[in-house]
Amino acid sequence: MPGRDTRTRWQGVFARHKQGCAVERLAPGESLGPITRACSCEPSYYGKVYDRGRRRYVGTKRFASAAAARGARRDLLAALERGELPLDAHQRLRDAHAKFIDAAREGRALNKHGRRYKQSAWEDIDECLRKHVLPRLGGRRLADVRRSDVQRLIDELTPAMSGSRVRSVVNAVRSLYRWAQDRELVGYDPAARVRLPAMNATRRERVATPREFAALLQALELDDAIPYALAAYAMGRRAQIQRLRWRDVDLHIGAVEWGVELDARKSPAARRVVPTVRPLLTLLKRLWIKQGRPPGDQLVCPPRRQRAGGLLHTEGLAARASHAWAVRRLQPIGLHECRHTAATWLDAAGVSPKVASVLMGHATPDRQPGAAPITLARYTHLLPDASERAREQLDAWLADAVAKDIRTGG
Repeated sequence: MPGRDTRTRWQGVFARHKQGCAVERLAPGESLGPITRACSCEPSYYGKVYDRGRRRYVGTKRFASAAAARGARRDLLAALERGELPLDAHQRLRDAHAKFIDAAREGRALNKHGRRYKQSAWEDIDECLRKHVLPRLGGRRLADVRRSDVQRLIDELTPAMSGSRVRSVVNAVRSLYRWAQDRELVGYDPAARVRLPAMNATRRERVATPREFAALLQALELDDAIPYALAAYAMGRRAQIQRLRWRDVDLHIGAVEWGVELDARKSPAARRVVPTVRPLLTLLKRLWIKQGRPPGDQLVCPPRRQRAGGLLHTEGLAARASHAWAVRRLQPIGLHECRHTAATWLDAAGVSPKVASVLMGHATPDRQPGAAPITLARYTHLLPDASERAREQLDAWLADAVAKDIRTGG
């Protein structure tokens, strides 16, 4: 149980004494004044101001000295005068986190572009906050977290994490505080001006030759080979592959429509139709028959076991593939490296940068290596037969590249 609170000589500043302190013998309402002989403990101090708009007092946190409490009260009073006083100054960060994630899940919390958070986005924010922020700052009041606290968190995480992942954690904090600011739970964002670590991610240089990639696929079970084939032969992204359904695949004409679901789109350009080359179409037909000619709403790449979200677990896929490739002494390749491989193949096959950019689903093709210049991106339109011509070019180049490897013993 807390001890007694007494007034101090300073307006709006109070002392909280420990239980059993001698001040309990003071008469009710009697001021402690400066530290007197009546106190037999080391009290903490806090300040409070009256908010007329809400007709209640709002207090600061407790400090070891009266001077610190006076400074905090001045800041609180200034925030009140500016209209920036939090509605719930005592809300803990962990409680705000739970409310924010619920709001993001239900579409009540919007991202910085004013749109609903995709499921993958709010799940990543939730993971970053739960794993890295709440263990260190979850018990703090939302309004008490300072820039120095977030900077200290960054400094602790940097040695063990990549620069991009640390940025994800900071962006998660910013998302939480943007939501809190919109609801006047806080008046500032402590992560707004922190010093971020250097981007130390290494470039993905892994590109497989057509013959090598065919060998990589042959080493895998059909279910595990399909995601890699979709990434390399049809330029699919991880989220798109996880959410691809059979209704989005036309086995008759040979085409895949990417980004039908909103959560599968990185940008509006991610929704596109990509023609399937012969190696991929053959694999897709085999999988469709193996799955019992499933209805259109079934996932092309379902998870092996039921799990949260009901999507393919790509980390488990990578582990199984790496084991199979290690047994055959093949160099592993990742899903994103398969997309790099696809871009390289399109270029080698002579597909125009404009068409390749559209097939890859790049939102800003002028910024991608080897893509069309901005004038081409703005003023040149994709001709109706351009995708089909690209398929023919890539198919011919893949077959020729494999044949050449066989002739030369590569």
